Amino acid sequence: MADEKANRGAREAGWPVLHLFQRIHRARWRGMSADQRASATREVEELLVRWRSEEGLQLVATGVIGKADLGILAIHPRLERVQRLGQELAATGLGACLETVYSFLSISEKSEYISSTGDHARKLIDDEGLDPTSPEFQEKITAMAERMSHYADMRLHPQLPAASDYPVLCFYPMSKKRGEDSNWYALSFEERKRLMGSHATAGRRYAGRVTQLITSATGLDDWEWGVTLFTRDLKAIRDIVYEMRYDEGSARYGLFGPFYVGLRIGPGELRETLQL
Repeated sequence: MADEKANRGAREAGWPVLHLFQRIHRARWRGMSADQRASATREVEELLVRWRSEEGLQLVATGVIGKADLGILAIHPRLERVQRLGQELAATGLGACLETVYSFLSISEKSEYISSTGDHARKLIDDEGLDPTSPEFQEKITAMAERMSHYADMRLHPQLPAASDYPVLCFYPMSKKRGEDSNWYALSFEERKRLMGSHATAGRRYAGRVTQLITSATGLDDWEWGVTLFTRDLKAIRDIVYEMRYDEGSARYGLFGPFYVGLRIGPGELRETLQL
């Protein structure tokens, strides 16, 4: 019984997620000889190749626009691996010339507001007039349960999209308000679930244009969630964030941190992208 509970707990535990944004100290970098810079660049390129081939490690490198130079997004089931990853980069020749602009630690999770089979059953009965003893009702409930189970597993154990499909990345942290007039945490669970349902409906309109990774940072970082958007163009990011800010859950209760936008890069693109 204890082993079963432990295994279930492991399956339901999310994965650590690290966002790391760094700026190149150009004066320090230019103080190195041309041979030293070339060697340092190759060292990081080889490191990126090793990381990307490592089992269990998902990693995205980005050339960040404006607020930093290099962005790293890393996901791994073990926190110890995520911790060492940043140190491995810092230990390189290029790493000695990198300064952290911003970092964000979070964990993948399944939302507490996911629709339940009970929610779907009520909808089938009230909106579609189905008999709960009918085969059609049972088929729809079973199909819905399978979809929700798959969705929950995708939230807990995310798989990052391919760079060829979604080359642009946008990350921002966010929290919910605790103000005297608008306190998210003073709302009932039912009201919070209603608001999040509306929020999700708005987001689904961007299926195919934007895919997202939502992670939890309560107790882990200064904000409560991290939002990572993957897309093909800047306008899709602008459109989804703009539209969803009109959603009641965001317009009244949302607090947003800094936005970091970058283009995903491969190991062989490091030199040109960062002008090393």
